[in-house]
Amino acid sequence: MRTSGFEPDLVRGQYKNKASIFACEEYSLYSHGGIVKVGPVTSTEIPAPDVNKGNLSKAGTTTSSWLNTMIFQETWKLILAEDTWWNHAWTVKVDPDAVFFPHRLRVKLYPFYPADITDGPALFVGNCDRSWNNEPTSLKLFGSLEVFSRNAMGMYKAFGDRCNEELDWEGWGEDFFMQNCLKLLKVKMLDGVGFIGDNRCYGAPCTDTTKVAFHAFKDTQAYFDCWGQSRAAEGLVQVD
Repeated sequence: MRTSGFEPDLVRGQYKNKASIFACEEYSLYSHGGIVKVGPVTSTEIPAPDVNKGNLSKAGTTTSSWLNTMIFQETWKLILAEDTWWNHAWTVKVDPDAVFFPHRLRVKLYPFYPADITDGPALFVGNCDRSWNNEPTSLKLFGSLEVFSRNAMGMYKAFGDRCNEELDWEGWGEDFFMQNCLKLLKVKMLDGVGFIGDNRCYGAPCTDTTKVAFHAFKDTQAYFDCWGQSRAAEGLVQVD
């Protein structure tokens, strides 16, 4: 999360309502540019420099959004050093502006990695299959919701340095980096295009309870309107 703008208040609202990552079995908060207090939780500051937006006219640049790969490389180092991820079959990175329902994700992932399996496959979830810039249509990882199995995390911890050394990542966004890194490490990508309603790929109404998450909601009121609509559609709350 960022330390300024809409994100701190949005995440505080999520904590208050036990929404998004705060409905997970365990969670951690990471921030860039300082620390943020969310209830009793203090975020961990990511030791990385500020980033710029990409310029698609420059060779090797794949996004006009933030060139944030280095920030997330440092974030994953912190996550992997904590070892909390090893206690769970799946690790999920969620953007603050994604309306996320962990209980729905558990149901979708169970066939691939049942709870009683301690040494499951190395997998991650692709959540978009649109193409841009005349690229062929293929499964892609979009960063609003990134889902990795325990052994995918283990592969990245053991061999992720290869990605830094062998991939030309300086002009990439972090999700494109992770997609190509795990591909390099022979981690299988699952088809999770139906998991998320993301306006950068395929949008969906918040009442679609087949979706694990909805993105993007950068206003606290709009975020919790979507959250409430989705919970009501699932029968979790009563609507007058």
